Amino acid sequence: MSDEAAPIPQPSVPLHLDQLLEQRSVAAGVEALARRNRHHLADMDDEEREDARVLWSEMVAEILGAVRDVLGGSVVPDGPGRAVIILSDHPEEPGEVQAEAIFSPQIQEVEVEDGETQVVATFAQVLGMQVADLLPQLAEQMAQNVQEGEDGPELPNA
Repeated sequence: MSDEAAPIPQPSVPLHLDQLLEQRSVAAGVEALARRNRHHLADMDDEEREDARVLWSEMVAEILGAVRDVLGGSVVPDGPGRAVIILSDHPEEPGEVQAEAIFSPQIQEVEVEDGETQVVATFAQVLGMQVADLLPQLAEQMAQNVQEGEDGPELPNA
C-alpha cells in the first residue's frame, strides 16, 4: 500500500455556490455528523435519532449557507430576497428528479393575532414557493407525455 494520498477527484462541471445547499450536500454533512456522533446515536431511541437528524440537517444547511455567503453568494438580510430552486437527477433512480428550494434570507413564520401564523417573505420568495409547489404536477405531466410517446428526455441506459 502506498503512502501517497489518492488524488481528489475534480468535478466534471464547475461548482455553483448554490450547490452547497443541495439536498445531497446537506445529507453528506448530516452523515458526517452521524458518524462523528455514532456513540450518542446508539443510546437514542428511533424518535430521538430522527429529531437529531432533523436538527443536524438544519444546522448543516445554516453552516453551508454561511459558507456560500462568504464565498460570494451573500444576501443582505434587509435587502432583496432570493429563491433558488435546484433540480438534480436522482443519483439512484433514473428518471427521478430531486428538487430543493433555498430561500435567502430565510423565510419566517410569525405569530399574529388569535394565535395564527403568517409567512414573512419577499415577492421573489413567494413566487419561488408557488413554483416549487407546481413541480410535482409538472413532473407527473412530463412522465405522462413520455409514456404517451411524446418527446421527452433521453435517459442513458443503466
